[in-house]
Amino acid sequence: MERNAILATALVNLIRVGYQWYLSRFEPAPQEPARPAPATPATAPMAAPPAATSAAPPPKATPKPKGYTPTAQLRLAAREVIVETPLMRVALSTAGARVTSWQLKHYRVGNGAPVELVALKDPAGVPGPLAAWADGEQAQAVYRADADRLDLTGRDATGRLTFTQVAASGIEIQKRLTFHADRYQVEVDLTVRNLSGTDQPVEPRLVWGPGLRNSLDKKQSTLQAPTLWLDGKRVHEDLAKVNGEKALPGTLSWAALQDTYFAAALLPKDKELHAFVMKAAGDQPVVGLAGAKRVLAPGGQTTGTAWVFAGPKDLDVLRGVGQDLDSLVDLGWFDFLARPALWLLKFLYRFTGNYGIAIILVTVLQKIAFHPLTHKSLKSMQAMQAIQPKIQALQERYKNNPQKKQEETMALYKKHGVNPMGGCLPMVVQIPIFIALYNALGSSVEMWQARFLWIRDLTQPDSLFSLAVWGGYDFHANILALLMGVSMWVQQKMSPPAGDPRQAQMMLWMMPILFTFMFWSFPSGLVLYWLVNNILQVGQQWLITRTPARPPATEGQAA
Repeated sequence: MERNAILATALVNLIRVGYQWYLSRFEPAPQEPARPAPATPATAPMAAPPAATSAAPPPKATPKPKGYTPTAQLRLAAREVIVETPLMRVALSTAGARVTSWQLKHYRVGNGAPVELVALKDPAGVPGPLAAWADGEQAQAVYRADADRLDLTGRDATGRLTFTQVAASGIEIQKRLTFHADRYQVEVDLTVRNLSGTDQPVEPRLVWGPGLRNSLDKKQSTLQAPTLWLDGKRVHEDLAKVNGEKALPGTLSWAALQDTYFAAALLPKDKELHAFVMKAAGDQPVVGLAGAKRVLAPGGQTTGTAWVFAGPKDLDVLRGVGQDLDSLVDLGWFDFLARPALWLLKFLYRFTGNYGIAIILVTVLQKIAFHPLTHKSLKSMQAMQAIQPKIQALQERYKNNPQKKQEETMALYKKHGVNPMGGCLPMVVQIPIFIALYNALGSSVEMWQARFLWIRDLTQPDSLFSLAVWGGYDFHANILALLMGVSMWVQQKMSPPAGDPRQAQMMLWMMPILFTFMFWSFPSGLVLYWLVNNILQVGQQWLITRTPARPPATEGQAA
């Protein structure tokens, strides 16, 4: 009998403790006052608790015990988690569950090291790349990770890492990262739960920054303003006008930090996620996604999903990600010309294996396409040269009557079938193509670090050698720009002179010198294009001008 009473008492107490744990974990706080415990001897059978009398004042509600253990109490030491794929090597720290290194294996800098996209490995007081939080404590706290390493060697291999942190407030955040062996993007799934017994306000966040790649080096970095694709158009956010944090509401496709050739972009998969921009120490930018502010009831949870892309600004790669990410590459007004030019360059590269040769072939194809215009232009310049004596005679005859001089000159042009602007037509037509190629070659990661002959990088001036001059200035011998200037002088020299001979002589020297200085700091790929274009133009002029100009028609004869 006594043994049964002890067992019954123990069982009842076990049920009560289990019930209290269940309430603290899954149910809201009780609203009724607690009832006093019955005073029964330990050896007596369990009796029902007496009902509370109306005369007795209700006791205060007792707080429920916590049903969670804050991660900080586990005193975990920060450790590194490594992800290896054929495309990249990513290192994450459990301190903040942030990325400390994101290396691109197929892209290397001058010393042979892989391109590093993380600007600050240990940003003081600022959440690092890929940091996520719903409680302020979680931005810098140590997380629990379910693995130390992830190796994805197969082409279609996929792997996941999960980081979990419980704040003192009872807010648990779980960040699951899904890596793919053949992609530069990572899927991020965030789950935020309220493990406490009270309502808790949350606002899940995910960021990249501060900065990107070598953005701390003001001389070498080509970091651009934070860029977003918002409501179907490109938005550049001026960081100088940002104080603290700036929310950017609207329909968001992506928010990115980028330099000329590489980018890190956040792509929301949930419509409620909006973008924000922050300015960290040293004017380093931070872009992020934030969920809607809400209050989680005890046991409640909210989820969010986004993609993070961190890799090269290769149009084919960006187009494969989707959500208009290929619009990250801004090719200017003549985008519709630049994109086909890039496609043609990459197509020719498959056969030649060298982008320098591909640029030469593109220039040859362009010259073939525009040969009829060039032929007409040079013939027009020859005809202008042939009627120069008559034009000079008219200028002398009507020097005091400008209107009459203009009328007679135009009549002379019409009579001999000469278009005074005909020589300029090919140049005018080529200006959009030149600008398109300039933007394409200057923004194409395909050309980055591409070699040709003595050129080490087609996206930079060729700089065959450097000389230290007075004042600590280095003179870079950009041979390609000098050759381009010489070829332009030869082209000018061979062109049929039109107009005032003194002006023609001045242009013979002024234009090559001007273009040489202008092209001195241009990407060598673009200078190569212009040099080959000039050489082909000289060849065309030699072939076309071998045929003498048509003699001007005499009075009474047809032109």
